[in-house]
Amino acid sequence: MTELGKYGLKLRFSGNTVETNGLDLYDGATSFYGFAQSMQIAVHAYMTGEIVSRATALRGAEMYFGAPRRGSVLYDIVTIVEAYPVTGALAGVVFYDFMKTAFAKATGVFRAPETPAVQKVALTMDETFFDQLAETMEGSLQRAHRAIDNGVAKVTLERPRSELVTFDQSTSEWVNTRDLNPDVEEFSGSITRYNSISGNGRAFIRELDKVIPFRPGDSFPDSKRGFLSWSLHGNTVSANKELKFWASKIEAASGQAKRLILADCAQA
Repeated sequence: MTELGKYGLKLRFSGNTVETNGLDLYDGATSFYGFAQSMQIAVHAYMTGEIVSRATALRGAEMYFGAPRRGSVLYDIVTIVEAYPVTGALAGVVFYDFMKTAFAKATGVFRAPETPAVQKVALTMDETFFDQLAETMEGSLQRAHRAIDNGVAKVTLERPRSELVTFDQSTSEWVNTRDLNPDVEEFSGSITRYNSISGNGRAFIRELDKVIPFRPGDSFPDSKRGFLSWSLHGNTVSANKELKFWASKIEAASGQAKRLILADCAQA
């Protein structure tokens, strides 16, 4: 295929122990494998608009890493784009904004896309696109944080001459999710985003005082999906557009609620 674009990224492991002794072989290899998986998942989403769990499914682009450098352990990563991405833009600033948005969302750092092309992806595919991508990347990012969990101070994903995302102990606590709490709790609030195809959405939950991603659980009644659309449309600030939710929480290791798994809902 014809090469249409080439983008450089850097993965930097830093801290006193790294600069003195280098990177632990097993922990470092596990972390690099996790970052490689999550980057391929993100680049595949950037190219196709599809979210896949298998990193080997990357289409329309290829990724390579160069030789490591001395000092802090630094790897150069080259992404070669061989087809037009779903954003329709080949500009490097769009690629880096997509990667920054995807990894920031996946590590609990909330930011809005900066470029119109990535903003369009978030709007036309619904804001739930990046929520679903973040959840898909979670397992690989848990592996990616192994070096941080074993003494490396931080890892940075960089573009030429600037940082995109910093990974540290706080992001490790976010990606290392607690098991699903089996207890179903009652919440109230309104839908702010909803994708009727995937079932993923976002809702303002009064008890948590924030907007949080959700998805229906396996036992969620199909007959109740209409309530989710009903709450989304119209004046969602109005009490008559609010819902009661019965849901289980998925929490980060820090105890923060990351998303809700819906068991049922009803008009408030």
